Order: sequence, then structure tokens, then C-alpha cells
Amino acid sequence: MLIRNSWYVAAWSSELGNGQLVGRMIVNTPLTLYRTTDGKIAVLDGRCAHRHMPLCHGSVEGDNVICRYHGLQYGPNGACVRIPGQKKVPKSLRVQSYPAVERYGAVWVWPGDEKQANEALIPVCDKLDVSGANGHMFYFNIKSNYLYLNDNLSDLLHQAYLHNPSFGGDTQSLGETIPNVEYDGDKMMVRWDWTGVPAPGQFKNLGHIDDIADGWNHSIFIAPSFYINEVGFARNGTGGKESKLPAGDGKLGLTIYQLITPETERSTHFFKVVHVDWPKEIMGALHDFIRDVNEEDLWACEEQQRMSDLDPDHPMLTIPTDRAVIEMRKVVQDLYDAEIVA
Repeated sequence: MLIRNSWYVAAWSSELGNGQLVGRMIVNTPLTLYRTTDGKIAVLDGRCAHRHMPLCHGSVEGDNVICRYHGLQYGPNGACVRIPGQKKVPKSLRVQSYPAVERYGAVWVWPGDEKQANEALIPVCDKLDVSGANGHMFYFNIKSNYLYLNDNLSDLLHQAYLHNPSFGGDTQSLGETIPNVEYDGDKMMVRWDWTGVPAPGQFKNLGHIDDIADGWNHSIFIAPSFYINEVGFARNGTGGKESKLPAGDGKLGLTIYQLITPETERSTHFFKVVHVDWPKEIMGALHDFIRDVNEEDLWACEEQQRMSDLDPDHPMLTIPTDRAVIEMRKVVQDLYDAEIVA
């Protein structure tokens, strides 16, 4: 159930230097990305129109991509501009080009109907500057359908179980809360708030938080596969998320922009930009903390995919905390159905 009419992150801006070609599979479509001489991003179908050699194996000359196999050249609009040994190039000889925008340190691509590619639809990452320079970037590749990762980020009950050991310490008390689900236009907001719970070890140690804390994980879902998560803990009774305690001295929080891009039906690009205001003495722990938490998520998603491959029709039961998952799946199904009809 892949949605084409959406902006997806295809690469970090830093991956595309002068003369570099990057090949990416996005919603089952091979793409080739590169920069033109004026620094703009060009995105082409990744297959040469001649013999389907991946264009990412070629080279860049000026604004054109040269296929490594037989030397055909394509401009940034996808039109073939040169065929070796042939003076006139048929106008019909071209590859598809795709809209692309650089924002928040990432390259966003619209693989669907170009007429619907409105830049205003790119999710707003309001704590990041446009270049993404005040965020910390992470990438994971998951061998599972993207909807399993959507599930993971919609129903955060798993924090209480899957993320021990990465959270550290007693986390099961985090599972004794039913989340609040609200809507704001096309956004679904899921709020988990905890009062007087044991502070998970990593948050306790890095944030210098007492044994008992108040915590939060507020998730915003923007269809089809983007999440903004604000998560953290603060010393009990100091206001939770609104606590005025400084980061690293009684409070520790993160804002995570989860930029999920379907690669194929069974694999997913997982781009993340994390914004924190941690003091420099604990910043060195951020990379390992994010890596450890996400390796647990990736493992769970891939295990679910493995079981689904055995029997895709095997039923899954629901429990009370699944409301956000059910709502998310319905929204994605509606988007998919609308594309099929169109």
C-alpha cells in the first residue's frame, strides 16, 4: 500500500556534492539524484531509456547525466540531449523527472502526479532552521513495510517493554496509561503523559533526574508516514514538559522528526532529525542513545515482517491502546484508495 502523491525524503543534502550521483529506490521507483551547476537538485527516473542501465552508475557533465553503458546523455528535465553516433535525438526519448525541494538539510522528492506537488505540503519541522543545521541527523534502513514503523510510532505502549534495556531501569509503569488522541485538521496527535513514575535509567542519568519523575511523549502523525515526537522526563512535580529546569539538571527532552520513506513493499528508509538543547557535556551520548532505541524498533518491525511473510492473512487482535494505530491505518488506506480511483 504505497502512496505516491506525497513528499518523501530521498537523501540528506550533504550526500549530493558537485558531480555526485545518488541512486535511491522510493516507493518501488528507482531514482537518480544530482546537483546541477547552479546547485539545484535534479531527480530523474533511475533507468536509462535505452537499456535500463541504472543512471546512478554514470557520470555528470555540466548539467547532464551520462549513462555509463552507452553514453546517452540526459538533462535535468529528463530529456535525452545526446545519443552517440546519432545527430538528431527524438523528442520522445526521455526519462521521467520529479519535483525536488531542499529543506531541513534533506532532499524531498514527490514521486507522484507532478501537478499535485505543492511545497506547502512538506511537513513543518518548526524547531529546525531551513538548512537543518541545528538538528542531528540519523538514517536507518529497515527490511520491513513502512506501516510497521508507522504502527510503532503511533502506539507508544511499546516504550514500556521493547525499550528496556535502551531506556534503562524500570519502564513497565509507562505501560499503565491510555493515551489521549486528538485531531487538528489533517494531523493526529497522541499524548502520553506520566506522573510520579520511576525515571528510566538513561533519562535519569543523563538528565540528573531524581528516582521519581513526570514524563511525556507527544506524537503528531502527518499522513502518510511522518511523525514529530516530543519525549522526555523531568523531576517530579516541576511541570513535566513545561518544567523550567535546565536540560541535564533535572530534565531531559528531545524533539524527533521522523521522516519515513517507503523504499519497497518490504523495505523502508528511516530518516530522523533530532533537535535537543542539551549541554555539551552530555551531547556525546546522543548518538548512542538514538542508535540503541532505534535498533530495538528496527528489530521489532523486521520480526513482524518476517511473520507476515509466512502468512499475510493471519489475523492481528487489537487492545485499548491501539486506537491511534487503527486511525492511522484508516487514513493511509483512504489515501491509497483515492490514488487508485484517480
